[in-house]
Amino acid sequence: MSPALNRELLELIENKRTEMVLSAMEKGFHSEETICRGNELNELLNCYHKLLSIHSTDRI
Repeated sequence: MSPALNRELLELIENKRTEMVLSAMEKGFHSEETICRGNELNELLNCYHKLLSIHSTDRI
């Protein structure tokens, strides 16, 4: 994975995490918005994990 892509994806993950935490603090952990932000964060984390897996497989 290119360093720029890695950095951009990590930034998206951190921003989404912040959105989720702020939503949880304002509306509660079980609010629809917080759950939506959590699901979006999970998708970003899954993408990051897949990219890392592909990159490590390419090295073998």
